[in-house]
Amino acid sequence: MNLKRFEAIIIGAGMGGLVSAALLAGKGWRVLLLEKERQAGGYVVSFQRGKYTFDATGAFIGGCEEGGEFDQILREIDAREAIEFIPVQQIRNIYPGFEVCPETGGFSSYAEALHRLFPEEVKGLRDYLSLVKRIGDEVQSYSRVTSVRKILFPFFFRNLVRFHRTTHQKVLDRLFKEREIKMALHTLPVTDPPSKLSFLFVATLISKALREGVFYPKGGMGKVSEAVANSFLRSGGEILLQTEAEQILIKDRKVEGVLTKDGRIFQSPLIISNINPNHLAKLLPYEWQKPLVKKTNRFEYSLSCFILYLATDLNLKEMGFPYFTYLRSLSDLEEEHRMLKRAEIPKNPTLIVSIPTLLDPSLAPEGQHLLKVLVVAPYQYQERWGSGNSETYLRIKKEFSQKILQQLESKLIPGLKEHLLYDEAATPLTLERNTGNEQGAMYGLASIPPQIGPFRPSHQTPIPGLFQVGHYTQPSHGIVGASLSGLFAARAILQKRES
Repeated sequence: MNLKRFEAIIIGAGMGGLVSAALLAGKGWRVLLLEKERQAGGYVVSFQRGKYTFDATGAFIGGCEEGGEFDQILREIDAREAIEFIPVQQIRNIYPGFEVCPETGGFSSYAEALHRLFPEEVKGLRDYLSLVKRIGDEVQSYSRVTSVRKILFPFFFRNLVRFHRTTHQKVLDRLFKEREIKMALHTLPVTDPPSKLSFLFVATLISKALREGVFYPKGGMGKVSEAVANSFLRSGGEILLQTEAEQILIKDRKVEGVLTKDGRIFQSPLIISNINPNHLAKLLPYEWQKPLVKKTNRFEYSLSCFILYLATDLNLKEMGFPYFTYLRSLSDLEEEHRMLKRAEIPKNPTLIVSIPTLLDPSLAPEGQHLLKVLVVAPYQYQERWGSGNSETYLRIKKEFSQKILQQLESKLIPGLKEHLLYDEAATPLTLERNTGNEQGAMYGLASIPPQIGPFRPSHQTPIPGLFQVGHYTQPSHGIVGASLSGLFAARAILQKRES
């Protein structure tokens, strides 16, 4: 049997796996990256349909400004120059009875728009932004914490201690009277309602990722994972696509390699998992599964989503559409979440619409536009979308596509159906199949107080030599969060090697 030895093996080429692989390879390590799909990137990929380039999931990335968190990560792995980021300047959030349309990008502009709409809430908004900033500053300084400050943690990080169990709802109710402004401040890349979402997560997200605005990579979201993968390859790393791990091999209570489904064995004393924790547990010998399974059984996953990919010859630019539109029909966020948890979908669900061709016309032929319409959706909808019977699955998928198209046309883009050139849909089962995210979880773990920051799974597992990264681990979900997990894990590994 042909055995190949590496200093590190990464299972799964999502952003966490890619970043950790690129960092280790950049330090001269011999690194192997195993990915079960045809391309690296996980959720951060693009795909071709004829002359169209669609983004699989993401719509924007924060922290890309010079000196921003994601900008720094890309520079550290020598991938920044390969990506041109386009600022997202205009968004439109539509709610029952009102709209929020910031004049430029960035959360400060969004806050100014809320000032104008809700002058009676100015004090609450000022206090909210001040609190967000204080927490953001503490999170930033925590990353550079000294041993002395660790001992005196409650003194130096008062807000992190004070709000570690606090939900977004508690802060909103304390600072604001009107339901509308609470709704507008909860328009975030999450699937958790205000009563469940961690306020520390909200504050960190705003202060670190959204404050300076968000960006779109020219050429599509796949350009980001492509740039990181190319950096890894330039440093001598090796990627095996369409290669799925079958088992993690353990000897003398330490990892020693990976057996793939095609029967190959790759040896390494260090393995980094970028797959969901339940799947990771199943790759381990039975006697090693219990410590991981005991923890994963307590996890609460984020919800999944249904995505429509559309092409049209309507002139959406002349029609005045921004790149990003959030369309909410229900004012009760809590009831909407309860319905989704019951595997139901509201009559008019919330639509998240992005039109990438408004920023990058090269993604489609001249005179045409692409749309991505994302709807938070339960994995268990209609008995798991009729899975087990292909005809039932296709019928439910088509019916739901038509329902969303009808809503999109009646509420936002009149005449869309007559000008539709292409349509395709992805269900939660599609997401689960293509990425391995259990139940098609859109953001890995839910960002509730017991599952944020240090309460998320750490990078070091109980098994010597086995680490984990990705949006199921510290520090958080999202493209930046998953990338940071790879950065933190790689730094810890390198530090351990040097000590």
